[in-house]
Amino acid sequence: MGKMNELSQVIDNLITCGETLIETGKALKAFYSTEEEIKPTAEAAPKKEAPTAENPRTYSKEDVRGLLAAKANEADGRFKAAVKGLVQKYGNGGTLKDIPAESYPALVKELEGLTDA
Repeated sequence: MGKMNELSQVIDNLITCGETLIETGKALKAFYSTEEEIKPTAEAAPKKEAPTAENPRTYSKEDVRGLLAAKANEADGRFKAAVKGLVQKYGNGGTLKDIPAESYPALVKELEGLTDA
C-alpha cells in the first residue's frame, strides 16, 4: 500500500498545480481584459472602398505626417530635401498644417513617386 499512498499524494500535488494554473490564468485574463472590450464583427466593420479616380483614398494629417517622416528618413535622409519641397509646394511655402486636407491624396501620390531613380 505504500506505493498507492505515494501515487495518491503525487496525483493530489498534480491537481493542486492544475488548480493553481487555472487561478493564475483567470487572474491574468482579468488583468489584461476589460468588461467594455468591443469586438468588431463583420457586420459592424465599415466597408472600405477601393480608391478610384473619382473617390481617392482619404488621409488624416497624422497619416500624411507619418508618410512624410518615413520618406524623409528613408535611404539615410536622401529624400529629406524633396519631402520638404513637397510640403512647401502644397502648403504654399508653409508647413503641413498649412496644407488643406483635400490636397493630401495628391501630396501622397507625389511623395510615393520619389525614388532613387
